[in-house]
Amino acid sequence: IRINLLITSIIFSKDRPAQLDLCLKSIKQNFKDSSKNIVLYNNTTDFTEAHKILQSEHEDVSFWPQGVSLFKDLYAVIASANNNYICFFTDDDIVYQPVKTIDYNLILQNDHIACLSLRMGLNISERSHDGVVGKDIPVAYREYDDIILWSKTANTYGSYWSYSLSVDGHIFRINDIHQMIDELCILESRYKWKQTPNELEGALQRFWTTSPNTMVSFKHSAVVNSPNNRVQESHLNRSGDEYSADSHFLLGKYLAGQRINLDYLNFNDIKCPHTEINILEGLNDI
Repeated sequence: IRINLLITSIIFSKDRPAQLDLCLKSIKQNFKDSSKNIVLYNNTTDFTEAHKILQSEHEDVSFWPQGVSLFKDLYAVIASANNNYICFFTDDDIVYQPVKTIDYNLILQNDHIACLSLRMGLNISERSHDGVVGKDIPVAYREYDDIILWSKTANTYGSYWSYSLSVDGHIFRINDIHQMIDELCILESRYKWKQTPNELEGALQRFWTTSPNTMVSFKHSAVVNSPNNRVQESHLNRSGDEYSADSHFLLGKYLAGQRINLDYLNFNDIKCPHTEINILEGLNDI
């Protein structure tokens, strides 16, 4: 029996100490119901020293090194969680405004709800794909107080409004995710997935048709992914198109004692869940 009904956040990280520091601070500042934060990391040798510093500055966070299998590691991490709900993040996510405290049980104990998305909201109206920006608005939605609900299958597959199984700021029932990861662990030897969060997210899509149809979010998004750089090779995601910030450049700044201050960043016009923020504006000495 799980007594604590708040949320465990799992943050996937590789070679981004400065951005991970920002992500963790934004969770602590703006996502108070995340009562346990766990980083599952896969750093290269160049980033070892910075990671040790980061751990010393976030003693209230649990850090799990990634081994041979991201999928099996994630299964173990989820099993260690003492909450009923799991929220996934990547280290270039930012909780840019406060997440309102609500009765999560009232929403997420409904078996028809797929997830509560922190990256969606009525401000989300665009999608960028292969350099082309197009409209991405929900076909229809219902409003209840501060939340909205919509049918993922009423929206075009590939739309943000249909993408229920994301690792960027979506909250799930822990048992649902544990069952999915359990199956992926069994299938991993056959499909030989690459060990990255992108590959994990792609593998999760096999459950899209069998998972619930209704998605929920607050009326305004609270999480944005800022793809200022790319540190993995499994997916050639676009990054650094507008505000490039090389991971080794940021490493040097981090080791020199600089951190990215959330309060100095501009989040005035978030229309897409993946929006590059000029994170270099926030660099300052600690």
